[in-house]
Amino acid sequence: MNGQLSEQPLVELIREISSKSLGGRLRLEHERVKVVAYFDNGNCIYAASNLRTLRLRDSLLKNNLISDQDLRQFNDRVSDFDLVKVLCAQNLLTPSAAGQVQTKLVSDILRLALLWTEGTWDFDSRSRLNEQLNLNIDVGSLLLEAGRRLPPKFAASRFRNPGELITPLTERTIHENLLTAEGFLLSRLDRPMILKDLVAVSGMGETETLGIVYSLALGGLVIRERWESAFRDSQPGPQPSPQPEPEKEVPKPEQPEADPNDVENFLARVKKAQTHYDVLGVTFNEQAQNLKNAYYQLARRYHPDRFRKSDASLLARIESAFARITQAYDTLRDDNVRATYNSKLAARKKAEQLAESAPKATTTAPQPEPVTEGVAEPVIPLAERAEIQFKEGFAALELGQKKAAIRLFASAARAVPNEARYRAFYGHMLAGNEDTRRAAETELQAAIKLDPNNAEYRVMLAELYRDLGLKLRAKGEAERAIATDPNNRKARDLLRALQ
Repeated sequence: MNGQLSEQPLVELIREISSKSLGGRLRLEHERVKVVAYFDNGNCIYAASNLRTLRLRDSLLKNNLISDQDLRQFNDRVSDFDLVKVLCAQNLLTPSAAGQVQTKLVSDILRLALLWTEGTWDFDSRSRLNEQLNLNIDVGSLLLEAGRRLPPKFAASRFRNPGELITPLTERTIHENLLTAEGFLLSRLDRPMILKDLVAVSGMGETETLGIVYSLALGGLVIRERWESAFRDSQPGPQPSPQPEPEKEVPKPEQPEADPNDVENFLARVKKAQTHYDVLGVTFNEQAQNLKNAYYQLARRYHPDRFRKSDASLLARIESAFARITQAYDTLRDDNVRATYNSKLAARKKAEQLAESAPKATTTAPQPEPVTEGVAEPVIPLAERAEIQFKEGFAALELGQKKAAIRLFASAARAVPNEARYRAFYGHMLAGNEDTRRAAETELQAAIKLDPNNAEYRVMLAELYRDLGLKLRAKGEAERAIATDPNNRKARDLLRALQ
């Protein structure tokens, strides 16, 4: 299979290879620069380039892992694989250092090629890498990074249909490395939404919004309904040893027409489900056999094949719900995957508990009207969404996730600027960075103006003035904090330190 990168860019090729668990060799060429990447079961295991600056020898020297004198004993024609083996055998390079430098090199090669929007590609599923490698290539992060760096107009051009459905992940998680605009857009996507409606509620331009959606979809942070497929046929070539049929492959049932009320109740239950256990309707400690029975029972009643003659809207909802059921069963039937998932649930529960411990409003701020124009269903009002973001920001702060906290506090403060808590905590986070301390002063002063009797906000401002070297201002705010709350120990300790 082959084609043009202008029609199927590498970011989409790798995403598809990963999602379809394909294996083989992918060759790329752009303006005489060549890259070859190898995949196994959807994972990128190696990549190489004809650029001299992206050769192993240069990487070893650049990272001071080996001297130029030691490298001279090896002919330039020695392959990178053989070079690593010999260097490790001679104790000139440790296996751990070799793995790290190879991982970084492969990532750098992919970073280069992922930005190509012109050139050719060729995929051969029969060609495999002979060497055994165990490199940890974070393809998801590379795709997200590349999506951000691609020209916005190119990214926007990858969406052909404004009616395409964009779906948020079922698991709500805190992402530390998101850009502010990405986090804000995710906060608006609280349910499956067609593309044109997402653009309408984003508050940004169409090209910018589509570019953000594209990078988030590449990074696996949202689910896109329609990707253009480059690999339409199942790949030939070496096949693995015969394996038992996956349990999720159930016979297509032949049953009478489903009860409409029962179907609607099923769809509503799945939509409200918060965990994989809720989706399957089982308990946290359910045994493997009971999980299997629950899945098969749902499959017999609600498999999409039973609804092929239904209207397109109902079929789409059934397919979406059953996809969640399949994902839940695939996760919970594997003991190792289930244990990891349970750990995530425990972490999420802890984050929710921390979020609920966030400071409560002491005054009632004016609440903006919810934006509903052009949206099929009512969206969460801005004030309610801002409160959720504030609580999640507080949880992130308590968990030491400062980047996520400042992003969430910023979104809340922008959405409802008349809420003192949002401005105060946003300012408190800005105060931690020397470059943003002046902006922190503006936020903290705004919070105090909105809630002048809050001693905690005055202590925050006093600490900021102390860090800025403005001792008199710091003392003044500390004294005002004590006047407001004579029992505020933090204010008293600060004033004592400033004497």
